Amino acid sequence: MAGLKNKLKQLTSQKSEISKIRRKGETEYKKVKSISRKYSSSLKSTQKRIDTFKQTAEDVNEILSQKIAQMESIQRLKSAAQERLTLETQNKEQVESEIDFSDTPEEKQSLQYRLDSIISTIEEIKNEIKQRTSMEKKFSQAIDEIEKKKNSVSKTIKKNIESKPELAKLAKTAQQKLDSASKKFESAKKRESSVTAQLSKVKAAIPKPKPKTRKIKAKPKTRKIKAKPKTRKIKAKPKTRKIKAKPKTRKIKAKPKTRKIKAKPKTRKIKAKPKTRKIKKKKSRR
Repeated sequence: MAGLKNKLKQLTSQKSEISKIRRKGETEYKKVKSISRKYSSSLKSTQKRIDTFKQTAEDVNEILSQKIAQMESIQRLKSAAQERLTLETQNKEQVESEIDFSDTPEEKQSLQYRLDSIISTIEEIKNEIKQRTSMEKKFSQAIDEIEKKKNSVSKTIKKNIESKPELAKLAKTAQQKLDSASKKFESAKKRESSVTAQLSKVKAAIPKPKPKTRKIKAKPKTRKIKAKPKTRKIKAKPKTRKIKAKPKTRKIKAKPKTRKIKAKPKTRKIKAKPKTRKIKKKKSRR
C-alpha cells in the first residue's frame, strides 16, 4: 500500500514536469509553424507574381508587336504616297511646260484638262500623306507607352526573381525548424500519455475507502390544496318594463290623532284555595 502511494506521488510529479515540457514544446511548435507558413506563403506569392507578370509581359509584347506592325504598314503607305506625289508633281511641271509651247487652242485646252486632273490628284495625295502622318504619330505614342509598361513589368519580374532565392532559403530553414519542433512535441505528448496511463493504473490499484452512507430524510408530504369551487354564473335579470305612473290623486288631510291614555296595569287575581269538604261523622247504631 505504501509502495503504491509512493509510486503515485512519483508519477504525479513526473506528469507535472512532462506536461510543462509538452506545453513549452507545443508553444514552440505553433510559433515555428506560423513562421514557416509565412515564408512558404511569401514564396508561393512571389512565384505567383512572377508567373502573372510574365504573362502580362507576353501580352504587352504581343500588343507592342501589333502596334509596330501597324505603324510600319502606315509608314509604307506614307512612303508610297510621297513617291506618287513626287511623280505627279513632275507630271504637272511637264504639262505646264507643254501648255506654254502649245500651238492651237484645242491642244492647249486638252493639256489644261490634264493639268487640272493632275492638280486634283496631287491634293488627294497630300491629304493622304497628312492622314498617314497623324496615324503614324498616334501609333508612335502608343508604342512608347507600351514599351514603358514592358520595362516596368520586366523590372518587377527581375526584382521578384532576385528575392525568390532568399525567400526559398528562409522557407527551407523554417521548415527544418518546424520538423524538429514537431518531433519534440510529439515525443513529449507520447511521454505524457504513457505517464498518464501508468498513473491511472496505480490509482486503480489503490483501494478507495468506502464512503459513509448518508441517511436520506424522507421528504415531507406535500399538502394537497383543494381546488376552488367553480363560481356559478348568475344570469342577468331581464330588463323590467317601465310602467307609466298613475296620475297623482289629491291628498286629503288626515284628522289629528287623539292621544291614547295608557290603561292601568291589570292586577293579578289570586285564586282562592279550594274549600275542604267536611265529612260528617256517622252516628253509631246502638
